[in-house]
Amino acid sequence: MYSPIDAGRPAGGAGDAGARLHDGEVCKTGLSRRAAWGYAARPSTMRPRRDHAGRRNPGRRGAAGTRPGHGRSGHGTDTGRSRGGDGGRRSPAVARRAPAPGARGVMKWATDHIQPHGWLLACDARLEHIVRWSANVPRSLRRAGLSAGLPLRDVVGRQATHAIRNALATHGEAHRRPALVFGQEAPDGRRYDVAIHTAGPDILLEWEPAAEMAGDGAHLSLLRTMIDRIREITDFDRLFRTVVRLFAGVLRFDRVMLYRFAEDGSGEVAAEYHAPNLESFLGQHFPASDIPDPARRLYSTNLIRMIGDVDATPIPIISPPGMAPPDLSHAHLRAATTSHADYLRTLGVAGCVSVSLMVDGRLWGMIAGHHYSPRVMNMSQRIVARMFGEFLSLQITNLLRTKRLAMTRQTHALIETLLKGAAPVADMPAYLTAHLADMLAFVQCDGAALWAGGQWTLHAAHPPRGAMDDLLALARTRAGAQIWHTTHLAAHIPMAADYAARAAGMMVVPISSQPGDYLLVFRREVVRTLKWGADPTAPPRQQAEDGYFGPRTSFAIWTQQVTGECLPWSGDDMEAATLVRSALIEVMGAYHQLQLTERATADLRQRMLNEELNHRVKNILSVVQSLVSQPLEPGATVEGHADRLRGRIRALALAHDQAVRSEGGGLLRALLDAELAPYRERCFVTCDGPPIWLTGRALSVLALVVHELATNAVKYGALAHARGRLDITWSQDAAADGWRISWRESGGPGIAPPVRRGFGSVLIERGFPHELGGRAHVNYRPGGLEVVMDLPARHISPAPPAQARDAPAPAAPPTPGKEKTVTDADILLVEDQFLIAMEAEWAIEESNLGQVRTVASVYEALTAIRDRVPDVAILDVNLGDESSIEVAHMLRARGVPFIFATGYADRTMIPPELWDVPVERKPYSAMALAERIRQLVS
Repeated sequence: MYSPIDAGRPAGGAGDAGARLHDGEVCKTGLSRRAAWGYAARPSTMRPRRDHAGRRNPGRRGAAGTRPGHGRSGHGTDTGRSRGGDGGRRSPAVARRAPAPGARGVMKWATDHIQPHGWLLACDARLEHIVRWSANVPRSLRRAGLSAGLPLRDVVGRQATHAIRNALATHGEAHRRPALVFGQEAPDGRRYDVAIHTAGPDILLEWEPAAEMAGDGAHLSLLRTMIDRIREITDFDRLFRTVVRLFAGVLRFDRVMLYRFAEDGSGEVAAEYHAPNLESFLGQHFPASDIPDPARRLYSTNLIRMIGDVDATPIPIISPPGMAPPDLSHAHLRAATTSHADYLRTLGVAGCVSVSLMVDGRLWGMIAGHHYSPRVMNMSQRIVARMFGEFLSLQITNLLRTKRLAMTRQTHALIETLLKGAAPVADMPAYLTAHLADMLAFVQCDGAALWAGGQWTLHAAHPPRGAMDDLLALARTRAGAQIWHTTHLAAHIPMAADYAARAAGMMVVPISSQPGDYLLVFRREVVRTLKWGADPTAPPRQQAEDGYFGPRTSFAIWTQQVTGECLPWSGDDMEAATLVRSALIEVMGAYHQLQLTERATADLRQRMLNEELNHRVKNILSVVQSLVSQPLEPGATVEGHADRLRGRIRALALAHDQAVRSEGGGLLRALLDAELAPYRERCFVTCDGPPIWLTGRALSVLALVVHELATNAVKYGALAHARGRLDITWSQDAAADGWRISWRESGGPGIAPPVRRGFGSVLIERGFPHELGGRAHVNYRPGGLEVVMDLPARHISPAPPAQARDAPAPAAPPTPGKEKTVTDADILLVEDQFLIAMEAEWAIEESNLGQVRTVASVYEALTAIRDRVPDVAILDVNLGDESSIEVAHMLRARGVPFIFATGYADRTMIPPELWDVPVERKPYSAMALAERIRQLVS
């Protein structure tokens, strides 16, 4: 087989220091090792000389020996499947040399051969008759005339047949691992160890000379010693070093290596123990193509493989004519294929063994033993090696799981801390942005970038901002909703080579269920120099006749300097990222669901506000209609009545401002003053209670309630008559832990409960309790309406100092100063509402201030200013879909004074640089507007 056991050759003779060539130094071949790839000359194919005892000499070779410094650790395949012909193509190196001592010329044989240190019988499924046998059975049993169909008991004896059947019956898994019989006496009087396993329709019986009976206890003792030595080791490097030393010392091999396979199938010599005169292969890598998938599957099921003597003549299997070749894939005695034997001979290896290491059902690595003279392990020794390998596999599995468990606990602790802080957060992208550095504890990295909420947040080492859009596109294309990573970002984005020093590799962690939000984790470039047992960029070798790859013919060392790549992302990194991804997807999912809920709630609230706005506008119009309908007082003039009517309407507008601006909270008395100011002139209104501050929620609800009560009082109650009286009181109810607000009307018309429950009734009786958790009681008394509202204490607090929190009092018309003669001013009025423009024109013309030019848009205003610069201007801030701010800047640039006119309660629509401009609130007061214009023009 071309497994890790095939790798290795003894160090050459003179010039061993040549193995340590540096970049740019020239080998004897004239080739040099460069920064990217270096090449070492191929070793000679001459066999090592033997010493006087016939043992191969792994030391200095002759003149034709291996060139200095070019040892390798290679991989290949040995599947054991039978095939006709020569059993595989020979390497050119082997073809050029003379046959090895003991070989029969140029050896060619298929894999239906076994090694000569044992013999084999194949029986039918009932273990009654033999169907094929190895050619050395007659000599081993000292019996001639074997033929297919002979009873097994006649060939090996009744006692041996009985023992074999019992072993097979009690084993039950002969298709996976053989049943074993130790020290079985055969008809020739010698004792054998027998391995029994199924192979298709056949049951194979492999017979090997038994070890000394007294050695069984010694083997068990050795196994226990080996296991005890590694049982408590928790460090991988120390564990591997101990394993190779134990394996080499107990089982007596010149070189023992422990191979570990990477995620991509390539391998590395992770630990090595060798004789002092052998060069080291520690740290060498080999490509995944050295063990193709069929061979990996075989190593995953046949956990131990031993070749005792590569020069020994293999023994053929004799099968009746027309019978399919036997399947020796799992046979212990299976001989090496021709190409494999040549491969081992070229490397100077005479005997070898490999033990597969399985972790979680996967081929994780191998222990490979090399010997430079024949080394036949008996069955007991192989069992020791196999059981030691199985225990080592369990130990590796345990250490990996312990490490993974620690990583999982650490990641869960990170997630728990993250989620605990995220629970009360309303803006999850902002929270993740603020805690980006804390999130990165789950994986070793140099920097990160978070794409959430449509914006980037960068941390530590990261690509430039100009490259982030390309990375986002790559994440969406490659990752989607799954985790994806690369160690070589420039392979996907060529421009990434420019910033490899900051981010050579990237892991993409989606943090939302739908592709959109991502956490990108970066690692810097790490320059590494790797030694390969073969060119890892070479194309796959040509397949042999049985469909498997034959061995390489080049054994050169390739030195690769890896640049532009980061350290590989491990399975633990992926598992930790998966845990973090699941947690963040859950958090972001809840956040997006909350956003949808809030959006739906906002839409519903908007519809309710529109309904309320419509209702309030109608109510205001009704109040205005009621005020306009009031008869002229005896002796009053029409002009005075009109002035009083304008003042009441203006007071209503100010009360409306107070209600709209109540979101942040306010004084109850200020609210009542704003709402009731228009009615104080004709009715008696009292407000009595301590100064208290209402929360924004309570102020909004009470503003609506008071407005509805006032509107209804104007329509039907005490505020509809000059003799009407309204008393409002509030006091604390300590027993109920709340406040009681009373609205009592008197002096008005008698009232009765309404036939139809309107918006106001529903708001007071149901909306007030629902919104504030209070209670409201409405009493329709003959003398007037009485409403008692109980408000929980959590909505009320003592009023802050008046100078800090007092609400603005309703604005009174300005007191005219000394009259200034302004009769011919050119006044520009920018107003998009025709009726309001007419009212302003009338107020200005009534005051004899000058001529008014009225325009309705920004374009018209700018054109009018260019045509003739006005003396003063009145600008409505909001002109439908546009704003008059551009007009204001032109007027200021030309030194023209102007006034802002707005219906908004504050200056939110005015930019800060224009906050010094006077503001006149709608509806206009003729006197106030005229006084403003006089002051500006003067």
